[in-house]
Amino acid sequence: MSSTETFLASLIGFATESRTPNHELQRWIADRVEELGGRPTFIEGPAGRANLLASFGPDAPGGLLLAAHTDVVPAGSGWATNPYALTEREGCFFGRGTADMKGFIAATLCVLQRVTDVRAPLHLALSFDEEIGCAGMPTMLAYLAEHTTVAPDLVLIGEPTMMIPRHRHLGKVAFDVTFRGISGHSSRSPEVPSTLTSAARVALALEALQDAYRSPDDAGGYQVTVNCGAIHGGTAVNVIADRCDLSFELRHAPELDPDQLLAPVLQTLASQGQLLEAVGGGVDIHEVTRYPGLATDTSHPLVTLVERIADAGRCQSIGFGTEGGLYGQALEVPTLICGPGDIAVAHRPDEYVSREQLHRCEGFLKTLIETLCCSPATADGP
Repeated sequence: MSSTETFLASLIGFATESRTPNHELQRWIADRVEELGGRPTFIEGPAGRANLLASFGPDAPGGLLLAAHTDVVPAGSGWATNPYALTEREGCFFGRGTADMKGFIAATLCVLQRVTDVRAPLHLALSFDEEIGCAGMPTMLAYLAEHTTVAPDLVLIGEPTMMIPRHRHLGKVAFDVTFRGISGHSSRSPEVPSTLTSAARVALALEALQDAYRSPDDAGGYQVTVNCGAIHGGTAVNVIADRCDLSFELRHAPELDPDQLLAPVLQTLASQGQLLEAVGGGVDIHEVTRYPGLATDTSHPLVTLVERIADAGRCQSIGFGTEGGLYGQALEVPTLICGPGDIAVAHRPDEYVSREQLHRCEGFLKTLIETLCCSPATADGP
């Protein structure tokens, strides 16, 4: 096995599912970083979870920040192999997180062994609980705000893009809503409001919002997508529902304000709340997730540099969310997404990344790091 494949085997062995501890994995990575002369910093989170910032080179602004998340979605059932033991078959490596996104972390660790004379700052930022709404990012960004020398010229996030650079994705907000009322005999339905009816009216308001943005844009994507993911309530056909829970999300183009988009929905929620308050109930709204979209200017010279090194054509948009919008907004620098593997195989049984993708990632990262952070005269040859 190559160094990247060896690193990947170790990383996959840590079952760092979202909402579970990742400290053991981060400590393992920190040990590798120290062996390579880097400076690891733990940014603690809740219940055994932590972000890790590993820095090389001078403690100064500039340079490159590589970013990834350490959590994976639960393995679930249906696997042909052990999801937490790396399995090679026909040039592909199977295991939970191989594509999303421990393959990128493994390739980065491999490349860090091969570059020398790091003269501009090089950072590796590894977060926790990205898969449940970028939950680790508030503490990561708070640390970066306090330590102003961590101010890279470029952020690159290694989500699986088949090594095609991506510069744009939608932002997202998601909510859980609870409707509270009173129960009663179904014959009283003309006078007692049903929480199920209130939830249905909000679902229709969400559908009306989607109707306004149902056509794809000129690039073939969507400016807005809306999904009512779950409705749970009621007990029987002859009982007025006294409680109903609804969950929904809105994904939006970076240029659009999600709060303005949701204004009609929030008006519907307010009117339904008034109906339920009249019988002693109400509506409780909990924001679960919020992260901004990403829209990096493709005319920036560093974007052009990444496109040249990746050698996969011009930057494209992606249809899934990342931490990119948060980094771009907080650090105000070009932020791109580029990593090994295919998002189509993530979050499902038999997730895999190919050897070819890992090797492409190694070459890309080595050239990018050497160009932005190392002395060309002394860097290890390609």
